Amino acid sequence: MTTVTNAWHVPAFRRIWGAGAFSALGAEIGELALPVLAVVTLGASASELSFVRAALLTPYLVLTLALGVLVDRVRRRPLMIGADLGRGLLLVAVCALAISGRLTVPVLVVAAALVGSLTVLYALADFSFLPLVVDDSALIDANARITATQSVIGVAGSGAGGLLVQALTAPVAIALNALGYLTSGVLISRVRVPEPRRARTEKASAVAELKVGMAALMQHRVLRALVAEAGLWNFGNEVLMLSLTILLLQTFGWGPVVLGAVLMAVGVGAVIGSVLSQRLTLRFGYGRALVVALLVGNTAPLAGVLGIRAPSWLALAGLTVAFVLSGVGIGVANSQTVSLRQLAVAPELRGRVNATYRLASWGSLSIGALVGGVLVTSVGPWPAAVIGAIPMALASLPVVASPVRRMRQIEQVVPGRAEVPGALATIDRRP
Repeated sequence: MTTVTNAWHVPAFRRIWGAGAFSALGAEIGELALPVLAVVTLGASASELSFVRAALLTPYLVLTLALGVLVDRVRRRPLMIGADLGRGLLLVAVCALAISGRLTVPVLVVAAALVGSLTVLYALADFSFLPLVVDDSALIDANARITATQSVIGVAGSGAGGLLVQALTAPVAIALNALGYLTSGVLISRVRVPEPRRARTEKASAVAELKVGMAALMQHRVLRALVAEAGLWNFGNEVLMLSLTILLLQTFGWGPVVLGAVLMAVGVGAVIGSVLSQRLTLRFGYGRALVVALLVGNTAPLAGVLGIRAPSWLALAGLTVAFVLSGVGIGVANSQTVSLRQLAVAPELRGRVNATYRLASWGSLSIGALVGGVLVTSVGPWPAAVIGAIPMALASLPVVASPVRRMRQIEQVVPGRAEVPGALATIDRRP
């Protein structure tokens, strides 16, 4: 049986949790404010909006591997603090330019690229830092708490974001996003945990270390299935969300509040899913709970999008229900898959293996943003949304066909300590 202990008893975790909550709340508001800023304030076209999204997401494709090596070489906490403060100051500058009327789409693209780069750095460092803050037995509980909090924030942030953008304008909402990042940086600066540097031979090059991380991921059957699922889902979701933004804001003219409500539905479902996650795992086993969650959550958006070809409140209700179901699947799966990825590799490899994982999963976001812009322009927003939802529905197949479905305990992926040094020796190749 999977052993779970309470992470809340660790003071450092409470600060990390608080930092993540403030950061996520600001980011959730910004997730809605940024496209509205581009489309409504700056009058951006679908192609220009896709450029903004691609600039925000391209660093995931370009910088992930290099930053993964950096995360494994140096202490993570200073990287997280610097990333938070940098993102906050950049968004303050964007807000000031927008209010003064000097913001343009090219400037917004540059700012999005810089914010995206710092976000990659923060996420990679945070992934490797959390296991240093709590014991392995508390890791599942820690990720479940973080996932549940982010889900609640997803509900509040999307709804509040729509209202704030509608009432106070997008630039002011961007300023609140900046405040969230700055507060997060202050809280992380108060975390004190031992963080020894990884021993590294003089001949170890960045390229060699990258190869170790890539090989470790590709030879792990469970992680390989999860990264395939994440890549397909992220690609399709990016196409879907860009298409829905244009469809709801421009084609249907429903406004930011309706868009925020649809996004909020995902958060509502994710709250429910995160609450059920541990119970389902304990009752049905890790593998069954995860596979069913993915099948339900990944298929629901396609059903919802198929019913919203024309503007009607019934179609909107169907889309909202579908997004709630999708959120339930996300809530169940997220804390499980993150914990699995953290436990499946040795600590000295986490940064590089996670960077390789993120390259595939996050890199597909930038590709999806560009493809989404092309599809919306060429075939229209509704057909583009349907096309985006199809790979999301198919994304569960790699996990269904993997050894994950037979796993009862998440501890089955924890690697043994090998006698012979070397990255591949620390990976459990058959969970």
